[in-house]
Amino acid sequence: MTGLIEAFQAVDKKLVQSLDVTVEPMLLLENVEAASIKARLRSVLLGIDDDALKKMDWKAAVGVYLVKAKYLMVDFLGKRSTISNRAEIVDLQQKLLAAAEDTPMDSVLFRTPLPETDIVESLKILSDPLSSLQSGDTAVYITADEQEAPFNISFTFSPETIQDLLTKEILTSNTVMILKVKRPDYLGDAMWEFRHEGHPFPAKVLDVDWLRRFQQRQVEVRPGDALRAKVELRVHYGFDGEVVNTHRSILEVLEVIQVEPPQQTEFPT
Repeated sequence: MTGLIEAFQAVDKKLVQSLDVTVEPMLLLENVEAASIKARLRSVLLGIDDDALKKMDWKAAVGVYLVKAKYLMVDFLGKRSTISNRAEIVDLQQKLLAAAEDTPMDSVLFRTPLPETDIVESLKILSDPLSSLQSGDTAVYITADEQEAPFNISFTFSPETIQDLLTKEILTSNTVMILKVKRPDYLGDAMWEFRHEGHPFPAKVLDVDWLRRFQQRQVEVRPGDALRAKVELRVHYGFDGEVVNTHRSILEVLEVIQVEPPQQTEFPT
């Protein structure tokens, strides 16, 4: 239940991107009923900063849209065990856009289609908490007007398959970068965790010779050090021009930049 509440909160933040407002949706837990656990949630919208909206009941309108949109997503998950083609995502995208356009709001709230990548990520967020349920368990989303959309706890999500469905074009580029090491892979061929320009930069090291020397302790790399390396970036672009995924690979390690700890200054006693 906690996982689903957090999932709904995260999905609401994506859904409001279809509306041209600055708003922070928040879910509040109002009540929990025993037996088969039932949680009652209430949406609170914060952070509105558009003077043109102060004269209209935008909170009720946005709240109606968020409830309807989540219902459409849960209903989508409940009617299938997986996603087999992009047309299913496009159809859901159009239904979500129609739900936004049907809300009783003036044209000041410009509606845009939610990107396909955000829709897929939202579906994954909603389906992940269901993995803890067992055969015979059920989960149902019930709106205030008693519309019910059952979850399908057997829904399977394959990120690789979804990526292939949404990808229209792949662009590849090679460059030399300096990457701050956050977490090396000491055991096998898993992803290394780097940071670049203050952002996470996961990448797989494909320089087999260097990797072998590192794992045999012939090369020392500690968290906080940096690698100067030839990096390949493979960016998957969707049919809507959005980035579906980015794969980063270290083709060759050119240098290990070891960072010395700052020396302590000794003050006279």
